[in-house]
Amino acid sequence: MLQQPRPHHWLYVGILASIWGFAFFLIAIALRSFPPITLVTLRLVIGAVVLFLLMRWQGLSLPREPLQWWYFSVLAIQGNLIPFSLISWAETQIPSSQAGLIMALMPISTMVLAHYFVPHEQLTSRRALGVVLGFGGVVVLMGSQALGGIGGVGLWAQLACVLATFAYAVNTVYAKRLPKMNGLVMGAGSLIAGSLIFIPVALIVDQPWTLQVSTESWLSIVALGALATGLATWLYFLLINDCGPNFLSIINYLIPVISFGAGVVLLSEPAQLSKFIGLIFVFFGIAISQPRRRSRVLNSPIEK
Repeated sequence: MLQQPRPHHWLYVGILASIWGFAFFLIAIALRSFPPITLVTLRLVIGAVVLFLLMRWQGLSLPREPLQWWYFSVLAIQGNLIPFSLISWAETQIPSSQAGLIMALMPISTMVLAHYFVPHEQLTSRRALGVVLGFGGVVVLMGSQALGGIGGVGLWAQLACVLATFAYAVNTVYAKRLPKMNGLVMGAGSLIAGSLIFIPVALIVDQPWTLQVSTESWLSIVALGALATGLATWLYFLLINDCGPNFLSIINYLIPVISFGAGVVLLSEPAQLSKFIGLIFVFFGIAISQPRRRSRVLNSPIEK
């Protein structure tokens, strides 16, 4: 069931963009003490605990059917284990700003996949133009420093980020095609499944009990787990359920917008004319990429 985005949906998008935009910085801090696999595992475990407690507080429970846990496992692998690991490793090789720029490719992958696999999310010239304009605006906002080194010594790390964007896109479309389920239950289940898969890997590969961990890295891990994994996963499934994959994917364009605004307002960074041009491109791209749906709800034969 796809809805016309409402004010609270845009609020959720803004919250997600803020959380995930800050996550690149938190990952860089956490990597000072934690290797990538342990970092991802702790994110999943903390996020799973947060969502499980919220789920129980609302009187909900996890399903017992094996098929549902198969769904959770696939969601965890596609949406958490693969992209989290790839991005965490990539940030040991390339700047976080460059990783963030590459993540802005996600709407392109999502747009193409949704065209074939999600009803009422067909690819149109209007939507394609909006996505291209949005990505162009992101490039202008992030500046030449993020483009520096593209295709250079960090090529494998850059390709890892590209693969991560594709994994996110596949997971977003897959989640929309699943049978209808409460978003909080789906979020908790997928994070629990991911934790169970990755805990043995982290114990064997990294032997985390031998690590010397700073207070900053612990605080970063807690924030990544509770906010960028737990809360963000819940909002992620709510938005997919209500508005579809293409609407959710615009988050990747809003992240640099929020970063730019925070820099100008909080850090007194110079607001160059080129940055405002980039903002115009981003907002115009988002506006024209959103289809003009009829006021009534569009019913899809496949609902989540």
